[in-house]
Amino acid sequence: MRKQVLLLILSVFILSSCSIFKQKDYPTYDNEELNQTIDLYQTEWQLIKMGSKKPKLTDTDEKITIIFSKDNSHIAGYSGCNRYGGQFTIKKDVLSFGSLFATKMACPEMNMNFEHNYLNSLDKVTGYNIVADTLFLNKGERPALIFIAK
Repeated sequence: MRKQVLLLILSVFILSSCSIFKQKDYPTYDNEELNQTIDLYQTEWQLIKMGSKKPKLTDTDEKITIIFSKDNSHIAGYSGCNRYGGQFTIKKDVLSFGSLFATKMACPEMNMNFEHNYLNSLDKVTGYNIVADTLFLNKGERPALIFIAK
């Protein structure tokens, strides 16, 4: 008799446990949620293309980066030779940068030239869009700088 009662209690426990898993207490995702883009702000973006060219630097493992601060409309990053920063504004999908500054470290000429071109490209950005984990900084309708979320 004891075995039957124990078996009955165990059966009830197992059946009730199965119903717990059917209650969807765990998160579910549909395809739309899985394909959401990454937020522009507080993400470290790494440059993968400037125009149609991949960034090439000499003697460094550091990557060209940009981070957009949500709280105070500032950017910061590494530009190939120096750390840089500045301000940005977004109004109706129009992105613009202003008051960019950079440290004054000496680097190989190739890196200095790249950095100069990169910072000039930032100055010419007029808009942006994000697709999955890729940030496109556009000049008009064309991507000027393409980054990937790091």
